[in-house]
Amino acid sequence: MRTAEVKVYSFDELSDEAKARAHADWLSEGHEHFWAGEARDTMKAFEDEFGVTIRNWRYDSSGYCYDLDLSGISDEVLQLSGNRARSWIWNNHGDILLEPTTHYYEIKDGKRYNVVGPHSRKYRSKVFYTRVYDGTCPLTGVCFDCDALDPIAYFAFGVEWSDKERKRVAGNRKLSIDNATTVEDILRDCVDSLFYALQRDCESQESIEYFADHCAANNYEFTEDGEIFRHREIAA
Repeated sequence: MRTAEVKVYSFDELSDEAKARAHADWLSEGHEHFWAGEARDTMKAFEDEFGVTIRNWRYDSSGYCYDLDLSGISDEVLQLSGNRARSWIWNNHGDILLEPTTHYYEIKDGKRYNVVGPHSRKYRSKVFYTRVYDGTCPLTGVCFDCDALDPIAYFAFGVEWSDKERKRVAGNRKLSIDNATTVEDILRDCVDSLFYALQRDCESQESIEYFADHCAANNYEFTEDGEIFRHREIAA
């Protein structure tokens, strides 16, 4: 038995070839999506909000699949289109898109002043509304909420989606009234938008850039050829 000295390197200190090997070895171990729990929370919240069920789902960096059960919604509602579909959205799910604006005020010398301070009172407007969707993630508070709600939000606010927009490529949105899109179309677009985002997140998680950050955060060390160093005696 003898103890040998080995030079160890951080990931950034490795050669490009050694980095590629280290990255490939890490990928071969297989890693669950780090945000899988949050993604499932968004799915569950979406199911509860709209009365649908997402079954047999799977996603990873190579793609995704799922079955969407819409039997909890009547066929009459599913086939509503255009402005009738928008009315259904606003009447039944508008609270995830808009909420009454909160105003703050104080009374001084018998007069009312709109001001935010330690002694301010507040009230919720019956006239003015704030777009919840613009500033928060209204289902669970996680960004996947917005991925799931993008299609219904743009439709409800009168924005038509092109095929590219359904793949989250910005730049071609146009204000219009889309009289062909149905409630069923929108709900299916919502679920597809969510899973497309999850696939992209998995792709990002498996990138060499992400791995480099992961190595730095966890103080990983490697041998010169890119093999992870396990901090143990080397037997000869």
